[in-house]
Amino acid sequence: MEKISKNKHTKKLQANATFSGRSMVEMLGVLAIIGVLSVGAISGYSKAMMKYKLNKQAEAVNSLINYGLQYKDRLEHNDGKVTYYNDIFYKLRLIPDGIKYINNTKMSDIFDNSLFVYYNNQKWENDAGQVVQNDFGGIIYNFAPSPQGAEICRNLVKVARENSPNLWMVETYKYYSDSENVTIHGNLYGDAYCGTGRYKCLRDLGLTELKDLCNICDEEACRLVILWK
Repeated sequence: MEKISKNKHTKKLQANATFSGRSMVEMLGVLAIIGVLSVGAISGYSKAMMKYKLNKQAEAVNSLINYGLQYKDRLEHNDGKVTYYNDIFYKLRLIPDGIKYINNTKMSDIFDNSLFVYYNNQKWENDAGQVVQNDFGGIIYNFAPSPQGAEICRNLVKVARENSPNLWMVETYKYYSDSENVTIHGNLYGDAYCGTGRYKCLRDLGLTELKDLCNICDEEACRLVILWK
């Protein structure tokens, strides 16, 4: 009776051991599936959040452009100088959701890029020795180095294209954050200023033009200027 009892006990232990082994394999499989799903969920969330921010930014900048065009002839400016309008926009409650007012020369967007609204009436001397006076206003965007820089730049250029009938031009610059120097990279012109010679039309914006304008913003510091007259 004792021998039979030991055999039964041994078989019971073996059965339990086998059951525990299968449970461990199944547990590892479940953990692997959870890991894959978690990575997919994080990736999907990141893409959804980026899309949300781009849409929020587009709405805000479109409003800022339209406010600038609406009030450009009614805003006072300093003759022969640059006039910053952030304070005036703030007081008139013209700064849209998604744009944060900081001071008269600086606001920030949902991606923490800096921008300001201004009017340029400066005088300067051209290559022929003639004195020229600027007469335009607009929005200047300064991008900090970011992996999303080129995508954000393309988003803003697309917004500008929707306003091409009322804009003068869109330009991008290589911006050197350690100095005041900028180098022009490319530009597209509004409907009333394009179509002749080298003046490419903003309304004809395509993938090639988008890439050419914004490729310098890919993890580099750059500047985007949206201008009107």
